Amino acid sequence: MSNSSTLLNGKKVIVIGGSSGMGRAVAAAALSNGASVVIASSSQAKVEKALELLKTGISNKDNVTATGQALSITDFAALAKFLTKEAPFDHFVCTAGPAPQKMTSDFAPNADIGEELKSNMDTRYWAMLNAANYIHKNNLIRPGGSFTMTAGVAQARPFAGWGFFVGALGAVETATRGLAVDLKPIRFNTISPGLVNTELMQEFDGGAGVAILEAHGKKLPVGHIGTPEEVAEAFIFAMKCQYLTGQVILVDGGGILI
Repeated sequence: MSNSSTLLNGKKVIVIGGSSGMGRAVAAAALSNGASVVIASSSQAKVEKALELLKTGISNKDNVTATGQALSITDFAALAKFLTKEAPFDHFVCTAGPAPQKMTSDFAPNADIGEELKSNMDTRYWAMLNAANYIHKNNLIRPGGSFTMTAGVAQARPFAGWGFFVGALGAVETATRGLAVDLKPIRFNTISPGLVNTELMQEFDGGAGVAILEAHGKKLPVGHIGTPEEVAEAFIFAMKCQYLTGQVILVDGGGILI
């Protein structure tokens, strides 16, 4: 029988969005489980700062490394070059994706909604399909490997004012099941966090996110708002469990129940 604590030993994990928030927490959790990690995000400065923090946790671990680079995942040529350079690897995780900075139903009557939300769809959906197809067709993931995306809970229970935003989240959820069938044996799963105390949420709507977090946390069955570290455990499970594919895992403190 395998020991759960050693299932990621010696593995290589790619974390897109790994310079902050949930992505950095996933990277840290993977490192603590014995995996080497490559992080990428749109800011080189953030990557370097994150690597400084991550490396403090592996100073006494042999054969465990943390590296990274800046990357625009919507630039297909750059994405393909990055994936080829880092291959072969065992697990691919993406937590990157723009969060709405206001209630997205607040558009002008003549607004081009597709253009307004293009960045959201390009990052969360099209870039993931490009990465999945490229990885599968070029055999970049080792046997038993996984591909884990990030959505949310708003597509299942939309927050007021987020009606236009949730389409991309729903697209990711649907793609999870389709890709698990079409691109097997790679395991495809999606983690769908509820409200989590991240930098993005704190910056929401000019700082209103802090008040939203405090108010919502008191209502949750678990009694508190989620932390990046708590959500990261779900990503680790998706990497470790060889019998898991095509699944969307809600990690929301029971928020969808209230």
